[in-house]
Amino acid sequence: MGIYNLDKLFTPGAVAVVEACGCGSQGKAEQLFANLKPGAWPVYLIGPAPAASASKPPEPGFRALTEIPEPPPLVVSLLSLAQTPELVDLCGRLGVAALIIMTGKGSRGDDRHEAETIRRAKKNRLRLLGFNSLGMVVPARNFNVSLFEIPVQDGGIALLSQSGAVISSILGRAAKRGIGFSHVVSLGALSDIDFGDMIDYLGWSAKVSCILLYIENLKDVKKFMSACRSVARIKPIVAIRVGKSELGREVIRKHTGCPAGEDRVYDTAFRRAGIIRVETVEELLDAGDHLVRGRLPRGRRLGIISNSGGLGVLAVDGLACKGISVSALSPGLGEKIGRYISPYSGNLDPICIAADADDQRYLKVIDLCLEAAEFDLLLVIMVHSQWLEPMRLVPRIKVLPAAAEVNLLFVWLGGDPSSYEVSAQALTDARTKICFSVEEAVLSCHYAFRYHEKLSNLVVIPQRYSRELGYDRTALDEARRQVEKWLAAGVSRLDSATSRQLLELYGLPVNPVRRFSSLAEILARAQDFSYPVVLKLDSGDSFFKSDRGGVLLNLRSREAVIEAAVRLLQRLEKDACQSAAFTLEAMVENVDYEINLGSRWDVEFGPYLFIGSGGLQARVAAAEEVILPPLDRQLAGKLISRTKLSECSRIRPFTQARLEEILMRVSQMVVDLPELAELILHPLTIAANDFRIVDAKITLVDRDLRSPHHLSTIPYPNQYEFTETLKDGTRVLIRPIKPEDAAAHHEMISGFSRQTRYFRFFSFREEITPEQMARFTQIDYDRDVAIIAQIEREGKKISIGVNRLIYYPHSEEYEFAVVVTDAWQGSGVGRLLMEKLIYIARDRGIKEIFGLVLRNNVAMMRFVKGFGFEIVESEEDLFRIRLQLS
Repeated sequence: MGIYNLDKLFTPGAVAVVEACGCGSQGKAEQLFANLKPGAWPVYLIGPAPAASASKPPEPGFRALTEIPEPPPLVVSLLSLAQTPELVDLCGRLGVAALIIMTGKGSRGDDRHEAETIRRAKKNRLRLLGFNSLGMVVPARNFNVSLFEIPVQDGGIALLSQSGAVISSILGRAAKRGIGFSHVVSLGALSDIDFGDMIDYLGWSAKVSCILLYIENLKDVKKFMSACRSVARIKPIVAIRVGKSELGREVIRKHTGCPAGEDRVYDTAFRRAGIIRVETVEELLDAGDHLVRGRLPRGRRLGIISNSGGLGVLAVDGLACKGISVSALSPGLGEKIGRYISPYSGNLDPICIAADADDQRYLKVIDLCLEAAEFDLLLVIMVHSQWLEPMRLVPRIKVLPAAAEVNLLFVWLGGDPSSYEVSAQALTDARTKICFSVEEAVLSCHYAFRYHEKLSNLVVIPQRYSRELGYDRTALDEARRQVEKWLAAGVSRLDSATSRQLLELYGLPVNPVRRFSSLAEILARAQDFSYPVVLKLDSGDSFFKSDRGGVLLNLRSREAVIEAAVRLLQRLEKDACQSAAFTLEAMVENVDYEINLGSRWDVEFGPYLFIGSGGLQARVAAAEEVILPPLDRQLAGKLISRTKLSECSRIRPFTQARLEEILMRVSQMVVDLPELAELILHPLTIAANDFRIVDAKITLVDRDLRSPHHLSTIPYPNQYEFTETLKDGTRVLIRPIKPEDAAAHHEMISGFSRQTRYFRFFSFREEITPEQMARFTQIDYDRDVAIIAQIEREGKKISIGVNRLIYYPHSEEYEFAVVVTDAWQGSGVGRLLMEKLIYIARDRGIKEIFGLVLRNNVAMMRFVKGFGFEIVESEEDLFRIRLQLS
């Protein structure tokens, strides 16, 4: 149900706690009341009704909910799971919005009770947090409906975890370090409210600056990926994910009742979603602490200034361990700075000033660095001395004209830190941060640059169909028909020859193969072969046929082929095999590389691609890198760069662009065909820069899914690109919006007249914030639609209109919003934008769209009525209009 009614979870106005005898809830109720007591909202304890007699058991305590004059929006249940389904029905009748279930499964019958609770909650549209949740805390509102015994400080970090015990551990460490939180939520078993819902809801809160996650598994991967890709563009998301080992994943399955996906697939999913992954609770807190207080630098150019050579080296080494290098100074800047550094004080990379450097020398060196504009982040190490006073110097640095463009990170050392910590806090702002150890500063740089890297990756959105590769759409349609035919015939595993036929339809470089059903057929055609060749026994038995003598290599004559065929027939007789065919193909000689690549299916994330070494090395110790489809050339290149192939290519070069293309074509197969359970190309050989797929295996499963709904990341929908002509003959491109459209989109909105701005935004607001522009242009194509109209003028692409279909998870509705620039109103572009949006909505199975139109916007009302919109509600200033699509 998305974020529907989550506002009632966090700001309910009143809370009821339901407990019952015999399920050990009394201690929990006491802790809940102790935490809720400081709040300003009414809190009701609903206990068991008094017994009528000693022999009669008490009535279920939750019936007393009906005695509350106005039922609260939020109820907390301490009942056993056997009693919970009835509580859900009662909450539904009373109009309760959300239910926190703090009990977990304790008996075998609880699986049935849990399923029934979820079914009834969906029926009543009641939001569930849990099962087995320890509750949640919103410190700024003094709202603590949890079992946590540790007080939670207010701050900017949102903490979401499946494990309540892990939250307790984190809160204990955070309290010692003075780290505060905006929200703390124990999600429990993810029976309804999950990570995706919470990230969607909290990610756009001004109170939240950073989100921390503890993950065991996910219930809705697509929603999670969509929410993270959307929110990570404006604030960092950091995660721990447990379950690296098979045993760990088995424990998760037993603990949560749901399977857990491979850790390496989670790793690539986190990269794709813009999530910073850490390994320990301490790292999680470190990342949250540094990211919530720091601002993202504009790039990775780092400079260091220090009055201690030793500390400068310590910083350089610490950064190097994190993969961060110090930027070299330009000769011009080095010459200028050299005037203020004695020959024996250090060097210029990092910039080491003498230990006796005073405020004035420091200020001059920093000023030169800022003026040169060669750094995005400047790390300034200051050891307090009789010549240098950081509290006096930092305010002077901050007002330098160039300081506004660079992030300044200071390290203050020496003296008593407690004497100037308060002063340091007063000097900290969006671009200035003060640390009290080199190690702390290194971590701050590390997480800032990691987040910067994540943001650059988020902008990469592969298209559904790559025009660069020039697919034959007739061939792709034929591949679709063949897969459906095989599955209808009950064929789930394709032999090597049939697999290659499917690969050829996608333009993959398959080594040509001929299939023969008998020795006589081989004899009849042997004179047509180009030698040397490979003869294989095609019994459909084993992928590595060479293990069992089923492959004979390097046959260089007709006689050698006949002799090899006889030997294979004898092998068949020896193994009492009923029948088999033969395949004959060209022998690939002088192979430089054997590569194993293809796709498999993860239990949580669906299809993923893999690539690694082939041949004997793959069978002894497979070292594969994985990535989620779809791919474009940039992502394919990044995947290759993570393998040893990237290093090996320096010794034996090959055309990487060709391997990228092969990966993109394999990705396209996976995108188009949800039925692909496993696709293995082994080996893909490279010999003298000639790429050939020598063998292949394909396994099919009918999943009853339509592309691209089997993917955890949705591609850019370039199937929704249209080229049309306006009334005056101008050619216009209508297509889904992209992140790189931000500048043109901002220019378009800035050019609106006051009336156009008012009709679109219902206000005369002038400024669009960077966060709003990110939401406008960096959309998730699975949930939202935004199409723009572009024309070209003097080689420049200009946006002249946009139409959006905005999804509201809380009500599961879609709202359109169309606007055209003043100069192009009446040109026909508005009609085209509405026609295409309605087409896309129908293609996606959307049943109904609505819109809000100001009553005095007569032209818009006339426009929408032409498409069949009807007025369904009328307020003083607004019409609500609706269009039924089916």
